Amino acid sequence: MKNNKFLIITLIILVAIATYFFVSKSNSTLGELNDFAIKDTASIDKIFIADATGDKVTLVRGEKHWLVEGKHKARPESMEVIMNTFYQIAVKSPVSKAAQNNVIRDLATTAIKVEIYQGKSKPTKVYYIGGATQNNQGTYMLLENDGVKSSAPFIMYIPGFNGYLTTRFYANANQWRDAAVFTYLPEEVKSINVTYFEQPENSFTINQSLGQISLLDENKNTIQHFDTNKVKQYLGQYEKVYYEMVVMNEISQAKKDSIIASQPYFKVEGEDIFGKKTKIVAYHMPNYRQIEDENGVPFQYDVDRMYGYFNNELFVYIQFHTFDKITFPRKIFLK
Repeated sequence: MKNNKFLIITLIILVAIATYFFVSKSNSTLGELNDFAIKDTASIDKIFIADATGDKVTLVRGEKHWLVEGKHKARPESMEVIMNTFYQIAVKSPVSKAAQNNVIRDLATTAIKVEIYQGKSKPTKVYYIGGATQNNQGTYMLLENDGVKSSAPFIMYIPGFNGYLTTRFYANANQWRDAAVFTYLPEEVKSINVTYFEQPENSFTINQSLGQISLLDENKNTIQHFDTNKVKQYLGQYEKVYYEMVVMNEISQAKKDSIIASQPYFKVEGEDIFGKKTKIVAYHMPNYRQIEDENGVPFQYDVDRMYGYFNNELFVYIQFHTFDKITFPRKIFLK
């Protein structure tokens, strides 16, 4: 009991300290700042996002696309959303005087911090983003301009959009990564290897060099008679193959490790003419939704989604709808 009281008292003190520094810095500003919007979004070259859980991510504008932590291509759709948010965001209303202290306290301890850079070493704007208003139609936010913090928060929104904005600013780097698995043009494919672990006789390898295509069986023996046009059509399916999303905290790391250590359903490995190698391994997902067949018997596995392990790095969800187009049995190519 004494330990619990000590933890509660400590927590209260920490919250009070955080609130004090947050408020004292705000009160030293020139007043209320509400110019959140950035009309020249093309001038934004870096975005840093951090949340109260310790997650953080840096997004940097590259020559061709935005990069996550300077390495991975960012999701184009996510970058479009956040840029539109910077451009369209507007003040819905001030926070009432009665609610200001509570809002500031919450922002001091749980806010998502978003630093926006526009060609300078220091951020030109910093958003402190809190939770939603009671009707979920506004978001509590506080602004800092060029190191000067506002003395008051505001309720922000996007005109014409119903909802709050907090979820647009996630700090997990993996969630910002582009979901592309394969983006090969047919002529860029050097090799494709598809392995079926439950039915290895359906496995195959396609090699392409100088316009010549070869087809191999599961033992890497060359197959003499196959339909070249069907293989070419098949290679065309690799232009747009994406995973659905990264598996987050809904599955424990121990469970992920257990799945990865189990027998896979299939594996697809690709290499392009530039030497870039890509691999994704698929695993069955239990039929949690208890979807039934026409006889009322539940399927053994989920019929829409699978787990995927991408490039020995990311544990993701993948959809049959997407991967069915590249997981044909070998016999489809035979004359």
